[in-house]
Amino acid sequence: MSFLLHAFQLLSLTLAVSAQQNPFISRPDLVPTPWNITFTNTSSSTSSGEGFIFMAPRVAAPTGLMIFDNDGNLVYLNNSDVFQNTDGSHSGVFDFRPQRWISSDDGSGKSVNDTFLTLWAGTASVAGFGRGRVFMLDHGYEVVKNFTAVNGSDIHEFHINSDGTAVTTVYNLIEGIDTTSIAQSPLGQEDSFVWDGCAQELDIASGNPTNNFLFCALSSVSPQSTPISVLDSFTAPATPPTDSNNGWDYVHINSAEKDAAGNYLISGRHTHSVYYVDGSTSQIIWALGASTAQADASGPSFPSSHPSNFTGDGNEFSWQHDARWVGEKGLSGDDIRSANSGNTSGPLAGKRLLTVYDNASAGFASSGTESRGLLIQLDFSQSPWTASIITSYHSPGGESTLLSASQGNLQFLSEHPELGSDNVFMSYGNLPVFAEYTREGDPIRVVHYGNSGAAQGYRIFRAMWDGTPVSRPDVGVDADAGMVYVSWNGATRVVKWRLTQGDDASSLSSGNETNVDKQGFETAIAIDTTPEVLQVSALDKDGNVLAKSNVVSVKDGSVVGEGQDGVKANSSTDASAGNNGTGTSGGGGDDNAGVSVRMMGMRVSGTTLVWGMTIVVMIGGMVL
Repeated sequence: MSFLLHAFQLLSLTLAVSAQQNPFISRPDLVPTPWNITFTNTSSSTSSGEGFIFMAPRVAAPTGLMIFDNDGNLVYLNNSDVFQNTDGSHSGVFDFRPQRWISSDDGSGKSVNDTFLTLWAGTASVAGFGRGRVFMLDHGYEVVKNFTAVNGSDIHEFHINSDGTAVTTVYNLIEGIDTTSIAQSPLGQEDSFVWDGCAQELDIASGNPTNNFLFCALSSVSPQSTPISVLDSFTAPATPPTDSNNGWDYVHINSAEKDAAGNYLISGRHTHSVYYVDGSTSQIIWALGASTAQADASGPSFPSSHPSNFTGDGNEFSWQHDARWVGEKGLSGDDIRSANSGNTSGPLAGKRLLTVYDNASAGFASSGTESRGLLIQLDFSQSPWTASIITSYHSPGGESTLLSASQGNLQFLSEHPELGSDNVFMSYGNLPVFAEYTREGDPIRVVHYGNSGAAQGYRIFRAMWDGTPVSRPDVGVDADAGMVYVSWNGATRVVKWRLTQGDDASSLSSGNETNVDKQGFETAIAIDTTPEVLQVSALDKDGNVLAKSNVVSVKDGSVVGEGQDGVKANSSTDASAGNNGTGTSGGGGDDNAGVSVRMMGMRVSGTTLVWGMTIVVMIGGMVL
């Protein structure tokens, strides 16, 4: 109860502050991050891809989950405290995106083949990793899964694999590591704390580890193979790593994904390397990048380091993020194994393509003047194996100084056939910029969001999404101006709004009707101030009514009749079934996981806002 009261007070404060600066009359609590489209390639025949933009930008305070259309109009914003810490710690939401989950069992014995919104929420340290939980939301924006890994899921990765499992990153603090051969005293210590970056496979249905795959860097990658010294470590910039507050993060795993052969591609930022790891034994099969140092036989007993197994310029990246396979959709495990063996008669002809976001900087050190996206071809048919840069994505719109010290991602839209595009989408991480390119590397568009130096985003995605909220449209009435303002947070099917007026709620069906096209997030509609009441209905492209606002007074906007809630999109899984936020995977449920607050009903600057007030407390699930 104390948390509920605190959440109510915090949301009320946020609402009061936002009302003074929010552009939306119907939802003054929603303050989206602004866009500035700084470049559009008018000479290119290729336009931006279809779909929506998904981001969780971090500004002065975490602002939550945001979906925008291609023109920068807000589609959905969730700033719920469920996803944010209130203790002042560096926290927020990360890696917000749609992902398809296909499985024969959703946790209740039913099969599932549907798209969900996924995100990580918890506490992130200034060192660039964290501990928290993974959330999965359905088309109605309700949480249907809520779980964590053993020792807590890290911010960097929750990737749903094609076999229905998922992989997440985890950071474990290990004591007793001898670093005297790596750095001189006082930085090198016989009893040092080291952060061991891990990738762990999860069963989504239960939220538990599969016990099939757990890779931890200390068992395979020597601390002597990293160019980041104890002195440079984010967690111990000039302090010996001799206590739990100053662990040495020598690998910094920041992405992982499973291929059709069952093996994992894992990125180690601080070793400037990408590792291909056996999904059965968790042993490194090969490495790509700059991990060239060898273990010192006279020093501590570290595992052998892993220099690159490839020759060529495909090794030339540093401080990278987001290593991904591309061009392998629909291929079998045998197809991948055939390519790995160098078989030129297979469907991949002994070659594979991967992408990385090459930061080329960590802030305190850099290897270039700008960050870039790389498409790299690995050729296993050659001896030695070769790695070649096929395309580099950089300098969008002539901006050649975009050097991001952290975060970032590269997305090939061809990996998502529903988008109908071969474009490449790239986010510049801690720089508030994202850009779109042709497959060949020509820039199409550049967007700056928020304020430089005060906004950043871990990853940003372009994707299709069908949002069908189970709430009602929100309206704000301004009788003096003769206008009603309507919005429906998260709805993607609305094409038109229908304004209906009458003398009372029972006469609406035969009252005055006006249909207007939906305009951005909020649409303004002129009203006749003679009738007593009004209601606004959301219409889809076929003219079907999706939902209706409450019936409200034209004079003062007070609620005089009930509306009609939206209906969640049909799904192959029952959203009320399965884990529903109770999976623990060794982590247990959040204290706040069963609480949701939906706010409605407030007057601001003479304009009546018609929401309602609902406080919903659920056991084992959340309404957002």
